Amino acid sequence: MTAGFEADADRLAVSSGDFDSLAVRAAAVAERLERALDGAEEAWGDDAAGRSFAASHVAHADETLAGLRNLSTRLTRFGGTVGAASGRYRGSEEDAEQAITDAARE
Repeated sequence: MTAGFEADADRLAVSSGDFDSLAVRAAAVAERLERALDGAEEAWGDDAAGRSFAASHVAHADETLAGLRNLSTRLTRFGGTVGAASGRYRGSEEDAEQAITDAARE
C-alpha cells in the first residue's frame, strides 16, 4: 500500500509569502546588474581585443539581466499559485470533513 498524497495547507499558505521577499531580492539584483552594465559596452575599447571580448560577453550579460528581471515576476506569480493551492487544499479538506459528518448523521 502506498502512502498517497498529502498536503499541509497551512504550511503552504505560510510558505507562499516567502516568494514575495525572494522576488524583491531578485529585482534588487537585477537593478544592481543593470546599473553595472549601463554603458559597459564601451568599457572594452574599440580595438580588436575589446570588440572580441564585448562580442563574447555583452550578449550573455544582457541575457542574464533579462532572466533576473523575469525571475522576480515568476517568483511573485509562483507564490500566488502556492497560496491559491493552499486555499483549494483547505477547502477540499473542509468539504471532505463536512461530507463525513453529514454521512454519519444519516
